[in-house]
Amino acid sequence: MNIALQQVTMKKRYQIALHVVAWLLFGAWVFYFLQANRTLSVAKVLDVAVGLAFQLVIFYFNWYVLIPRFLARNHLLLYIASVLTTLLVFALVRAPLDYFVFREFNPNMKALYTTERLLQYALGGLVTVFISSALKVTGNYIRNERRNKELETQKLTAELAYLKSQVNPHFLFNTLNNIYSLAYKQHPETPDAIMKLSLLMRYMLYESNDTLVSLEKEVDHINNFIDLQKLRLREQTSIKLHVEGDLAGKQIAPMLLMTLVENAFKHGLVSRNEIGIILNLQVQEDALLFSTVNNSSTHKKREFGGIGLENLRRRLNLLYPDRHQLTLEEKEGTFFATLKLYFRPNHK
Repeated sequence: MNIALQQVTMKKRYQIALHVVAWLLFGAWVFYFLQANRTLSVAKVLDVAVGLAFQLVIFYFNWYVLIPRFLARNHLLLYIASVLTTLLVFALVRAPLDYFVFREFNPNMKALYTTERLLQYALGGLVTVFISSALKVTGNYIRNERRNKELETQKLTAELAYLKSQVNPHFLFNTLNNIYSLAYKQHPETPDAIMKLSLLMRYMLYESNDTLVSLEKEVDHINNFIDLQKLRLREQTSIKLHVEGDLAGKQIAPMLLMTLVENAFKHGLVSRNEIGIILNLQVQEDALLFSTVNNSSTHKKREFGGIGLENLRRRLNLLYPDRHQLTLEEKEGTFFATLKLYFRPNHK
């Protein structure tokens, strides 16, 4: 709480300092202009100082009172009426001050109020109001946009965390079932399966929390998963993983490819005939193409079926908007899944 309060205090101090510097620079420019035109005199200095003081009052009265009370609440007519009233009061107050204080320095000032002088004061004040409103509205817009982006980022982070919380238990459930099968049959390679599971869990617990992981680690994770699956499958099972291209330096959101691999094993190992699962990964300079081919499940969809693919679609939409192509197709008992990812946003 103290840190947050200090940040707010520092931010306010920075804003105040910025305003002070801006007004000092403006005043210095005015006096430099007067000196450059050889119109600098005691009367002129006083006149400019009084004028700046009035402009300051108008500027911050509009900034702190009129805009928050009327314009920010969409009361446009009330805001316009308030501005006009403020300018009228300003002109009526400024005119007698100039008349009684600076009349001796300005022989042309014959009357207390003249239409020309009142209009001149009002127009000068209107310019100040316009600048004040423009800066205030622009600042509010930028802050709102920044706040909206922060909220959007927080929402995205929370949604991705929720999707990961669905993916990981789903994945762990299937893997534990595999190891249970080995242990139930007292398979001698059960300890090796447990070791493979520990490698998978380490990846899921530590690596998958990052926004991006190296493509090499994702492929290693897939290989560990395949090795674990091979321990319990029949010898006639054909599992092939083909990798083409250079993986070095490429990054990807974790568990994306793994979702398609897991889906291939989950729904492809249903036939009593020879089972075949083919995984292909092609890595290009600006994109990757990953495809899976497996037998298609002919039985009814299970209660938890489809969670992985639905989560995959949602994560792709969040993490790779307009940078991915996912196609799922079933032909004559064979299921084809193809995912194309572009590493850079401007891939076209």
